[in-house]
Amino acid sequence: MLRRIQAAAVVVAVAAGALALAPPATARAAPAVNEVQVNPNPVVVTGPAVKTTFTVLTTGAGRAELQIKPPGAGVYTKLDLTPQPHGQQTKWTATKDFGRSSKAGKWTYLAIAHGEGEASKTGEFTVKQVYDTRIARFDASPDRVRRGDTIVASGRLQIEDRHGWDGFGRQSVKITFRERGADAYRHVATVTTGRGGWFRIGVRAEATGWWRAEYAGGDDAKPSVSDGEHVRVIAPPSKADTRVSRFDAYREPAKYGRYLYFGGRLQVAEDWGWDGYESRVALLFKARGSHRWEYVKTVRTDDDGRFFTRAKAWQSGWWRAVYRGDSETHGSASKLDYVRVKR
Repeated sequence: MLRRIQAAAVVVAVAAGALALAPPATARAAPAVNEVQVNPNPVVVTGPAVKTTFTVLTTGAGRAELQIKPPGAGVYTKLDLTPQPHGQQTKWTATKDFGRSSKAGKWTYLAIAHGEGEASKTGEFTVKQVYDTRIARFDASPDRVRRGDTIVASGRLQIEDRHGWDGFGRQSVKITFRERGADAYRHVATVTTGRGGWFRIGVRAEATGWWRAEYAGGDDAKPSVSDGEHVRVIAPPSKADTRVSRFDAYREPAKYGRYLYFGGRLQVAEDWGWDGYESRVALLFKARGSHRWEYVKTVRTDDDGRFFTRAKAWQSGWWRAVYRGDSETHGSASKLDYVRVKR
């Protein structure tokens, strides 16, 4: 009986020793959110919706969540994540479209990894709403000045938001100028738009060329440029020479009492050559055998200096067009044109 008890004791002791020497079970790693990526960031909405990809990298997670919240007071929205192996990690991805209805500003994300416990990571990404702009009703006036005089550049900067085109106030607009013969515009002045986007500024005109307004854009607005406005600069103090070119009296020989037709062009000498001049030209006639010129009528030239008119022919003689000149230009006269009148 004693031997059986001793043998049993030995078995128990051996078993106890085996338990003491057994290695402990391997503990499962705690979950972790290693990285959250937002692409693109910032999300810039200029019109169509922008597809944005969210990537969450985790370890030790059997499940993951991603929630996003717009700026200000609001609630988190859960995005659907799709997992795939990524080395020693798991990559979870989700996409979301951001359009015109998406609030601009700093958005918040919350990524959660679930496993033997829970881990999370928070961060921010930016959504920008960028709208079209335009410069409307731009004008540089007057369109003809003496060198050194002031012209007024004015217009209205507008932005197209969800409600349509609206005035864009408290923005900087540059007034630029390109001289005739030059390739590029140069900065002349800067003006700040007022209420309703209107602006107005005086600038000195030193040369003939084109003026325009430029808006460089901002965080929520695209850049824009106005159309160019041409301004002619006349150099003081001397008067400019003029000429009446291509004068012609036609439909000749003329029948007694019938209409003759007249055309020509009044031009002014500019720095770059002869240019059309808008003013008035007198039509004169001298009968054959007479020494006196008679006034017939006055004709207005167009902005390119061209004129056309008619007058009845009663006798043969010479016709010409005469420009009297003004405070800025010398007078001039056309060549003579003889017309024979038949009865």
